[in-house]
Amino acid sequence: MARRLTPEARRAEIVSIAHGVIAEEGYRGLSLREIARRCGMSAPGLMHYFPDMDSLLTAVLEHRDEADIAAIAGDATEARSLAELIEAAAAYYAERRDDVRVFDALQAEALDPTHPAHEWFTSRNARNLEALRPVLEREFADPDTALRLLKYLLDGMRVNRMWGDDNVDFFTDLEAIRMALVGGLKPAS
Repeated sequence: MARRLTPEARRAEIVSIAHGVIAEEGYRGLSLREIARRCGMSAPGLMHYFPDMDSLLTAVLEHRDEADIAAIAGDATEARSLAELIEAAAAYYAERRDDVRVFDALQAEALDPTHPAHEWFTSRNARNLEALRPVLEREFADPDTALRLLKYLLDGMRVNRMWGDDNVDFFTDLEAIRMALVGGLKPAS
């Protein structure tokens, strides 16, 4: 007999299981039929919640992003310093190296404009960086340059990590990024 769950609980379960499959096998391991099987439901039943793979992938990415942001910044992004946010991100992601590597690879695949997550990642990256704008405006005389440099430095670190550099130390490298920004840019008055 199928388990009875509220629609919200069923949707959350599907997203959680799909996230686990992506983390274990990568995006290419994701199939509606397999997720339905792992959830103990039929594929048509799963499609009641997520009509296609794109909608499921988007839900997984949104959920992961929301959880990451909540864990790193909480509700006080604007009240925290860039150094505090970088330290919180380093601690959070250091505990999730394998998950981070798989989702970074998914983001790299999504550079292809035909990839189902291309638009999501494009808007997400802009949105997440813009969320840092109040912090950068408070700390730097030229927040636009600080934002661009932060993006370049973080993206470069992520690409290096995807290439399999297991010597990447999140704390050391993120501190170097912070110091590069602080030392290289004029502070706000």
